Amino acid sequence: MRKFILGVSMAFSVQVFSQTNCDIQNHYGDFIKITKKTYNGKEYFNYPVVRVDSRYCFADYVNNNIKYIEYFIESFFPNKKKDDLLKIDDSLTLQSAFNAVMQEDSLFNAVMLELTAKVIDKTIPKDTITMNTLLNIAVKYFYVWKITEDTAYSYKLCSWFNGIRETEPVRKPFIEAFAFFSIFTDYFNPKYNIHNELENAIRELYKMNLGVDKEERLLRARGAVFMYMLHNQKLRDLLLYEYENKKEYLPFVLRDI
Repeated sequence: MRKFILGVSMAFSVQVFSQTNCDIQNHYGDFIKITKKTYNGKEYFNYPVVRVDSRYCFADYVNNNIKYIEYFIESFFPNKKKDDLLKIDDSLTLQSAFNAVMQEDSLFNAVMLELTAKVIDKTIPKDTITMNTLLNIAVKYFYVWKITEDTAYSYKLCSWFNGIRETEPVRKPFIEAFAFFSIFTDYFNPKYNIHNELENAIRELYKMNLGVDKEERLLRARGAVFMYMLHNQKLRDLLLYEYENKKEYLPFVLRDI
């Protein structure tokens, strides 16, 4: 479900904070590993995040938020030197070269340095967001991605195939990561039953003629599901529950809840 395909350029709402006490930038290689894989004859990279011991200033955050960091890598690390790295066969040389690429990448570093300043060092205050801001991002993961040949609606819940890129002119990395993994973690939790809520949203689509043109129909279906989930109380309750669990590690404070 998770796709290791990275965007090339995007606007995003983080700033670069160079003056931080915890030097996470020079230690990416201690918790972000690179492995070369092959699928259908083509090589690609996987970037697993691993636990670290407590001597690192970032250990508590990394060890409790591995999936969040993997989301930042997938979505905000374009790896512009991928072709050069693919030529390296020795694993130690590859890891060293990869560390240097990550340390030089302005997009990924902007995310990680702001995270460090707000959550680990606490040198700047956390952002304040509303539930509407959070929901606006969260609903974009309930994505009607195509209409099949037999005119059925097909949907995905995925960190890559979603409505973020086509609807958000400014990316919000921290809200995205929190929203996606909150939904992903509790998708089948019987307390919220988000899977069934999404199924209900899709069933509602069949009650309306959304268009003769297939592409127009698809766009209307996406918007309809977004709106259905925006007003879904179970999704709101789920996000509040996960916020209370994770707020220590989030670089934002949720108000108006």
